[in-house]
Amino acid sequence: MKKSLFTLLVLSVAVLAVGFSGCLGSGDSVPDSVSSPALIESVRISTLPVSENNLTAHIAVQILGTYSQSVDKENTTVTVSGNKIYVNVPVVNSSAVNTRNIGYESVDVVLGSKDQFKDGEYTIIVNHGTEKEFISKFKVGDGQISFGQLANIGGIAIGNEGNDIKVDVIVTLGGSAETIDKENITTSGNFDKDGKYEIYIPTQVKDGITTLNIGFFTESFVIGQLDQLENGAYTVVINGIETVFEIENHQLIMNE
Repeated sequence: MKKSLFTLLVLSVAVLAVGFSGCLGSGDSVPDSVSSPALIESVRISTLPVSENNLTAHIAVQILGTYSQSVDKENTTVTVSGNKIYVNVPVVNSSAVNTRNIGYESVDVVLGSKDQFKDGEYTIIVNHGTEKEFISKFKVGDGQISFGQLANIGGIAIGNEGNDIKVDVIVTLGGSAETIDKENITTSGNFDKDGKYEIYIPTQVKDGITTLNIGFFTESFVIGQLDQLENGAYTVVINGIETVFEIENHQLIMNE
């Protein structure tokens, strides 16, 4: 690799409060949309720590103005309709946003007993029908439960090998239960009119006991040919993270 750039990304999340809530309902109808939807950061599925007999969604919520907004846990609801699970997570604003801080709260929501979820794929729709709708999926099969999420990116290196423009992506896995979901990695296949190339790398996480070791794995992609790109700036977007490089006279240039 020539003229490569390595960017290390460190992510830090402060959990301000942890709670348990949720009212379970069922039926064929879709519940009404929540009027004050929370901004969802992530959804993780497991049988722990609430109860080994229940399937629980651990929902991380982004809080805007940490002293004026909080999760309305008492009015969090769950409605199961076939293979779709609707979860409404509202927030309460005690006053206008009075800080610029962004914090996080988490709420544990029981989706139902583990036995009621037969083998298949299920979709969790949080705050459906709102601008803050968040969709997550999980699978049940062979006695195991797994769910997909965006891979954590530990580093991105762009360079060339001959005429090939390559991207090496370091994926950070949090323990033995998490693996790269290679079958569902997707790319845009080419640069769009704005010079952007997108790559989506998911992982699969299995419920149950896991090691605490953090692993680092590399996924590599050829995203173009030097002799086919015009002079200018190009952007590679990997799980929402942008890295920019330039092409000048069929040469790759990184701005270090």
